Amino acid sequence: MTLADIVSITGMGGLFEVTARRNDGLIVTSLADNKTTFVSGRNHLFTSLDNITLYTTGDGVMLKDVLAEMQKQQATNDPAAAKTDADVKAYIEKVIPDYDREKVYVSDMKKLLKWYQLLAGKNLLEELLKEEEAPKGEEGAATADAELFPAEEGAPKKKAAAKAKDDTKVKKEAKPKSTVDKSAKAASKPAAPVKKITTPRKAS
Repeated sequence: MTLADIVSITGMGGLFEVTARRNDGLIVTSLADNKTTFVSGRNHLFTSLDNITLYTTGDGVMLKDVLAEMQKQQATNDPAAAKTDADVKAYIEKVIPDYDREKVYVSDMKKLLKWYQLLAGKNLLEELLKEEEAPKGEEGAATADAELFPAEEGAPKKKAAAKAKDDTKVKKEAKPKSTVDKSAKAASKPAAPVKKITTPRKAS
């Protein structure tokens, strides 16, 4: 299992493992109670944990790095000890000293702590935080929505190779039609000699 296999779903608390994908939604299993259910993509939005970034005064920090730091500080900075809002803020300041005080709300911090405790309770942190080698030859990553929803069945697939081949074909151009004006062509011919007509003289 990786962070890409775990999603947060709008309107539904907790975290869910994606067990199957359908054109109109996902079949997920709750990490809290292990119940499996279908969730429609029309009514909910899915965000995989590998695409979540926490606001900082700099470029932001990925959730994976935040979870790793929380695990590292577990012995001296236990998230379970953060009971009040002030405790939660103090905890986050130790984990992410440069977090954005205006964009990161206490509700976000509490959600982060719940996620960490849920993953730690399931003994999933070691597996989720291990380094994974990125596939060679691939640049960038797809968005969460694109990864979670497969293409519709029966939809025609574009063949890039065939298209490229068609684009390289040289089309034969039709021979240009003569632009010489027929009237001009006729005028260029020498005119026929004019015949002189003579009338016979009357006898005197």
